Amino acid sequence: MTRWNLTPDGAAIRTPGSDLTPVRRQGRAAMLKVTRSAEEVRGHDLMVWLDGQGAAQVFRHEAGAVLLERLEVTPSLADWALTGQDDAATRVLCGAAAGVHVARGRPWPDLPGLPRWFRALEAAQGQGEGFVRAWGTAERLLADPRDVRPLHGDLHHGNVLHSPERGWLVIDPKGLIGERTFDFANMLCNPAPDHALRPGRLGRQSALIAHEAGLDRARLLAWVGAYAGLSAAWHLEDGQMEQARQSLEVSALAHGLL
Repeated sequence: MTRWNLTPDGAAIRTPGSDLTPVRRQGRAAMLKVTRSAEEVRGHDLMVWLDGQGAAQVFRHEAGAVLLERLEVTPSLADWALTGQDDAATRVLCGAAAGVHVARGRPWPDLPGLPRWFRALEAAQGQGEGFVRAWGTAERLLADPRDVRPLHGDLHHGNVLHSPERGWLVIDPKGLIGERTFDFANMLCNPAPDHALRPGRLGRQSALIAHEAGLDRARLLAWVGAYAGLSAAWHLEDGQMEQARQSLEVSALAHGLL
């Protein structure tokens, strides 16, 4: 904070992977994020590469530290989705994804590919039929990638925030290389498991996303089935059995719609 001439401007926030401090830099609101995770460092690399196009602007970065444009937490896309504005929230998410995915005239950052990301799901084989089905779907998709490019990797309602000057922008990417359609799967698992499982919700929102983003709806549903299985595998690793069960329900619902 001394080297970058930052002034504290609010209470610090500690997450499992990072420490965040609201600050002011040259009178402007910013957020200092210092990570303890290699995964978060890859996310920083993607944010630097995005260069503020569709994403919070990076002012400074060094090793595990990054100084970001501070965005507003309201309005909230999660609140929109949960209070009858699900379609509007989905359209904003699709617009945010487009900002990440747009072609840029510079080499891609060095980021891991989706096959590495899905190792946790492969390791969960033997834990039940839901994991077997999700992994089978993932294998087919990973063997035939389409429209490959840098991905956010964790694109959901809480990772798209608003700037009064610049509109809706992404934060907190994981940073991956893979098929563009993958980035839309997590939208359909959020903003909450019970909401994702509401009757008719997955069918309606998958059709909306396919239309807004120009995707094949069946392939999108396949990615939802695979991703929700991966999410269940992560929950299983963390001992979160109820969350794993809910994620497997989303996966089964996506496979059922297929």
